[in-house]
Amino acid sequence: MNEGAGRAYEHRFHAGNVGDVLKHCALLAALDATSGPKALIETHAGAGSYSLGPTGEWTEGIGKLVQQAGPLPPLVLRYLERVRAYGGNPLARYPGSPLLAAESFSAEDHLLFFELSSAPRAALAGAFVRDPRVEIRGGDGLAALPDALSELVGRLPNHQRWVVIDPPYADRQEWAWVPTAIAGALRVDPNVRILAWYPVKSYTRPNAMMLALERAGVSASVVELLTSPLTFKKNRLNGSGLVFVHPPQGLLETLGALTAWLGPKLSAHGAWHAIRIQGW
Repeated sequence: MNEGAGRAYEHRFHAGNVGDVLKHCALLAALDATSGPKALIETHAGAGSYSLGPTGEWTEGIGKLVQQAGPLPPLVLRYLERVRAYGGNPLARYPGSPLLAAESFSAEDHLLFFELSSAPRAALAGAFVRDPRVEIRGGDGLAALPDALSELVGRLPNHQRWVVIDPPYADRQEWAWVPTAIAGALRVDPNVRILAWYPVKSYTRPNAMMLALERAGVSASVVELLTSPLTFKKNRLNGSGLVFVHPPQGLLETLGALTAWLGPKLSAHGAWHAIRIQGW
């Protein structure tokens, strides 16, 4: 895992896009479904929040969602309330997963965020000044994950432990690093719950990642939403997916309903959308 790949990527260009909408709604649903004390590690935490310009990928994601009229599903409504609490109405900024997730954690809980690049890490630290629940570290979150998770198991043995893995996939090797990191995390903590996000530009790399997980003996489930056909935006983001290990009871059903609702609302091609939910 190299540092250069992390430094080449800036999430501010993609904040609030269709992939963020799915990932962040799913993260809130996952934390809502987790009872008792919680601890979370995020491997690629980013800057905490991002400025939204007049144009950008956010207009196809959160931008469409805030314009929806009529009643909204409770999960979507809760997500929008948290986004607006940080970003204003109309939206001027978009909060990343650390800020969105932190609202689901109590005073006894713990959040550990890794961010490789110094400028986003400093911005993230500024968002959590004097928050005793939050710890922010530099370095490669995937490489550091086994030791960090082992540390949490020792410090917080009675907490429900979550790992969020959401690299930029700017380096194609990340498609191999992610299943390796998931398998390694499970060796450290067989009970850890994992949410791993991935983009879909074609099925080649996502399917290879799933095969690598299966070959490593990892039992997992996938929830995937495409909002444009693979041939419509070739070599660009057509959707994204989530790999879950040990999802809480009822979470996959919740996300099945969510993707069915989001699909036509966020479609870039009429009302076309595609959903994949599978497990092994």
